[in-house]
Amino acid sequence: MTTGKGPMLYTVDILDMMKEKLGSDYKAARILDVHPNRINHLRHKGGTLTDPQALKAAEFLGFPPEAIILSMAAERSLKSPAFDLLRSLAEDHTPKILAAASVLAVAILANFDNLSKIPLT
Repeated sequence: MTTGKGPMLYTVDILDMMKEKLGSDYKAARILDVHPNRINHLRHKGGTLTDPQALKAAEFLGFPPEAIILSMAAERSLKSPAFDLLRSLAEDHTPKILAAASVLAVAILANFDNLSKIPLT
């Protein structure tokens, strides 16, 4: 049972928020100083950001670095007995506003095609 302030962030959540802010995974790759293929690999085949990449993402997104670092540590330990403890710590350091922004970003991206059909006049 977790009593955190918000859900843990996963690598894909972080990449989604960066993409929303920047407009492309290519630009996110530049911020993280990785080849764009690395972003594609993380999205489609799994894996986590390295700690230096996570710190760059946290700085870019304006998030507390401990929230991102703890989330990456928890994600790396998914099949470990330490996962629940790390997830709880990550959630304790993830502000509610950050969690809400993550959920909102995913919802916006998931419905982008529908949003473009709504008349603005």
